[in-house]
Amino acid sequence: MSGAITRRKLITTGLVAAAGAAGIATTARIADHLGFLAPDHYGLFGVGEALTYASQRVLMAHHSLAREFSHSEISKFTPVNGEPPSTVAYRELLAASFVDWRLRVDGLVDRPSNFSLAELKRLPSHTQITHLACEEGWSYIAEWAGVPLSYVLKSVGVKPEAKWVVFFGLDGKWDSVDMPEAFHPQTLLALGINGEELPR
Repeated sequence: MSGAITRRKLITTGLVAAAGAAGIATTARIADHLGFLAPDHYGLFGVGEALTYASQRVLMAHHSLAREFSHSEISKFTPVNGEPPSTVAYRELLAASFVDWRLRVDGLVDRPSNFSLAELKRLPSHTQITHLACEEGWSYIAEWAGVPLSYVLKSVGVKPEAKWVVFFGLDGKWDSVDMPEAFHPQTLLALGINGEELPR
């Protein structure tokens, strides 16, 4: 067993012990110092997220790959979580097939950039048949096609001090992934599912 994995296990164990002995606030400070605290870290949920990230770092220490499946194992039904946004801006983008939409990548990068949907489709793509498991309890297997997020991040020159990729949806919601997850070879900006473009 490598020293790096042993250290990560010790960190994870330490966070769990700190949560029980010193309370949530102290655990949050420790997790933040170690780079495990996500931008949306507030409250008990955030400490749980920090422990989850610490565990992921142990499991993904060498970019372990998620299992890939065969075409015969693709789920017959792919659930959709919620309705598309109902804003005027979204309806206008949809009516124009998203030709005016741009993916803005900025922050701790050398070359802030905007990517149109057409530009993203011209970038190197990757296809994988993987299992999507939602924290709400539903899951399915699908064939995903898209641009590796690592390719986009390398093209804009992510700075060494960057810890998180924060993304904002057209529905006003946002989320984040840490840099090891963002650079994982199976992390995609998905543009297609099961041989077709992503539906609305």
